[in-house]
Amino acid sequence: MKCPSCKDKDLVMSERKGVEIDYCPECRGIWLDKGELDKILERSQQEDSYAKPAQDTYMNSQPNYGHKPYKKRKSFFEELFD
Repeated sequence: MKCPSCKDKDLVMSERKGVEIDYCPECRGIWLDKGELDKILERSQQEDSYAKPAQDTYMNSQPNYGHKPYKKRKSFFEELFD
């Protein structure tokens, strides 16, 4: 399939986490087929509903002595489009 924006470039299909994504390597446009956006939104909501680690107020009140800060996990969208 040709890119709707570039008109002469072919779209490349890629599957990420069970969702097929069509993208143009030239303009970096992304196109989704029917129902694929719903799948992405559904999975994003599922990940948001997972219990997040509890923040201990004692640990947060103590000074940081060179410890690395808690690294935030990438969201579903960040992992999907990286």
